[in-house]
Amino acid sequence: MKKTYLFFILVFCLTLVNCAKRGIPEGGPKDETPPVLINAEPEINTINFDEDRIRLFFDEYIKLKDFRKQLVVSPPIDKSFYTINPQSGASKFIQIDIKEKLDQNTTYVFNFGESVVDNNEENKLPFFNYVFSTGNYIDSLKISGNIKSVFQRESENFISTFLYPVDEKFNDSVIYNGLPNYVGSTLDSTNFKMTNLKKGKYLFIALKDENNNYKFDPEFEKIGFTEKILNIPMKDSLDIRLFKEKLPFKSFKPFLESNNRIGFGFKGDYVNTKIELIDSLDIKSVLTKNKETDTLNYWFKDYKYDSLRFKISNSNYEKKYTIKYKELDKDSLILSPSSNSVLELNDSFKIYSNIPISEIDEDKIQILNKDSVSVPFTVQINKNKFDVDFYFEVLPNDNYNLDLFPNAIKDFFDSTNDSINYSFKTKSRADYGILKLGIQNVKEFPIIVHLINNKEEIIREINLNSYDDSSVFENLKPGNYYVRIIFDENENGKWDTGNFLKKIQPEKTFHYEEEIIIRANWVLEEKIYLN
Repeated sequence: MKKTYLFFILVFCLTLVNCAKRGIPEGGPKDETPPVLINAEPEINTINFDEDRIRLFFDEYIKLKDFRKQLVVSPPIDKSFYTINPQSGASKFIQIDIKEKLDQNTTYVFNFGESVVDNNEENKLPFFNYVFSTGNYIDSLKISGNIKSVFQRESENFISTFLYPVDEKFNDSVIYNGLPNYVGSTLDSTNFKMTNLKKGKYLFIALKDENNNYKFDPEFEKIGFTEKILNIPMKDSLDIRLFKEKLPFKSFKPFLESNNRIGFGFKGDYVNTKIELIDSLDIKSVLTKNKETDTLNYWFKDYKYDSLRFKISNSNYEKKYTIKYKELDKDSLILSPSSNSVLELNDSFKIYSNIPISEIDEDKIQILNKDSVSVPFTVQINKNKFDVDFYFEVLPNDNYNLDLFPNAIKDFFDSTNDSINYSFKTKSRADYGILKLGIQNVKEFPIIVHLINNKEEIIREINLNSYDDSSVFENLKPGNYYVRIIFDENENGKWDTGNFLKKIQPEKTFHYEEEIIIRANWVLEEKIYLN
């Protein structure tokens, strides 16, 4: 009897185990389906809208990811006029509460970008928007286009697009102190589309709206614009070049940096800036730009004073300052080499100074190669007034000794160097690579070719005035490079940015998309066709 009872218990337990096994999920394909809108109260594209609450229902739990960054309301509404939930956590619906009366006869678009995602896998519901009108029809026109950074290789994302109606009240200052009628965004691509637009004439700008205030702040924001006013409806798509304007010069209160050095902080274009003493004082001085910071340094020789009065000027800018005496340490001459051990074949040797250099005595400088043979050279003070530039034939597989004998270099304060020796060597040509560029379809010369790294730092550059000019980069260190080509329209040998108020577009550039890999002892030939 006991055996029979135990047998039934064993069968019952095995049955439970098998049932439990059949209930264990074995997994399945990953959910890649975005949420689906199943209902909207009021419905999308509602006209004569006069509600104070909107609810958007989905087929699963959703959350709003980075919606403060991605949500665009067009035309813009003060953020205190509405609230959106959920702001955190998950919900099966989005609720928009309207707190203030909206403008009449206006089509409104709440564009959520890609912020609506499902709660589990965060699958995005792309370009989701809710549209309604306070009038008796929905505006339905649209424009589209592409926005790219003109100078940087990598284009930025989340670029805002603004439209301003051009009427009798319009002026260009609206982008600084007014609000656009329509707002769009590129999200995480370079393409944009603005929908539900009304027929009319508009100013279009693209903006990297860093502070999300719908206004252009030239100090820290990039802009792009169309040269002509848009007449909507229109068929053509827009190609916009995004750039950073050059700021007008502005100075800040000066400060004593050392006993004989006054710093003038500034922002903007400092070229052609003058700093002058207001009083007719016999003080010897020199003006330099700090290498690391936006500071102009006014260096002056020993002079007893209680205070000094300055005038700083630049084109249409002028300001006066007074600085009072304070006892500080004096600057002492410090020299350092550009190369401590290895001088790359295409580099020139430099000596860096912390004080402006006034004189160089070539007779007190000597350069010897590894055979102790004297190397002919020339030397000059760099236009920045700090660097001493040496020019001599740099040969591969060589060793160099550069001797500065006492008093070879004199600084602004008449201090000189003691005996200094710098030793450095060069590498074999086989340690480098060569890049030969075949640039085709150039519509107009001159062009400037930049070889840049992945940080967009300029490694080399060449100016080409015709197809006969060489576009060969020799003695390149192994690594990964990119090519940027500038169409130098004003032939000044550099890239020039644009200006919105002056309606000046930045100079055009071409970015070669392929990464160029340079290997040691290789010659790489690359053909580039400009479009």
